[in-house]
Formats: sequence, structure tokens, C-alpha cells
Amino acid sequence: MKKILMLFSMTFLAFLSADVIDITADHFHADDLTKEAYFDGNAHIQQGQNSFSASRVVVYFNKKKKATKYEAKGSVNFDLIENGIHYRGKAENVLYAPDSSLYFFSGNVELEDVTNNRKISAQSITLDLNTGLADIKGSDSEPVHFRFEIEDRQ
Repeated sequence: MKKILMLFSMTFLAFLSADVIDITADHFHADDLTKEAYFDGNAHIQQGQNSFSASRVVVYFNKKKKATKYEAKGSVNFDLIENGIHYRGKAENVLYAPDSSLYFFSGNVELEDVTNNRKISAQSITLDLNTGLADIKGSDSEPVHFRFEIEDRQ
């Protein structure tokens, strides 16, 4: 049984992407009909220098068994390097669509751009890595908060 589970896990991870992705969790289950894989309890995703930790990770696949979307839910912490910019932070939920290079962070988001020394607090942040555009929203009770350095003019 362990050999079958190990073989299935290795096959499953091979389909995630051309890049190597490691996912660990306390519990794993998959639904072949909906083409979804669930990683519950202390879930952790590692791909190169990028990492996510969450209570739950759901991976969605297309008919060709290619991962189309990753969803991290519950107390998400992340550390990402995308296009030479180092991001670090936390949110209640993070959705990532690799084909469109789109990240959607929601629920008490704290995002730090370590490279440029900027911090943002918001209810939701959408980052489009292809265009470089960001859409940042606060809530009625808590507006968006930016903190950044201004270069000295001399």
C-alpha cells in the first residue's frame, strides 16, 4: 500500500508543472472526477525559492492533468521571488494561476516588497506579473495602507 501511495504521489507531483514542486501536508486526498487534489493540515508548497504555508492547499487540474490553479486557505504565509522582486507576507487566502501569472491575496493581507522596501496592508490584492499591474482594496472599516521610502533629492 505504501509503495502504491508513493508511486501515486510521485506521479501526481510530476504532473503539477514542468518545474519541481514539493507539497507536504498532514493529509492528502484527490478527486479524479473534479480533477482536484487536497492537502490538509500544515500544508506547505515549495517551488524553487518560492514557498507557501497554509492550513489547506487545493490544486486544480485540467483534462491534460496540468495544474491550472493553486489555492492556499487559512493563515497563509508566503515568500516569493517573481521577476526579480522578493515578496513576503501573509493573508487568509491566496490564489495563484500559473498560466496567467496572476496572484490574488485576500483577507487581512500584509504584503512586503522586500526588494524595494515597501509594505502594503489591505483586504485584497491582485498582482498581474505579466503586466506589472496591481489592484489593491481596503474595507469600509480599514483603508489600504502603504509604507515606502522616498529617495532624498539632492
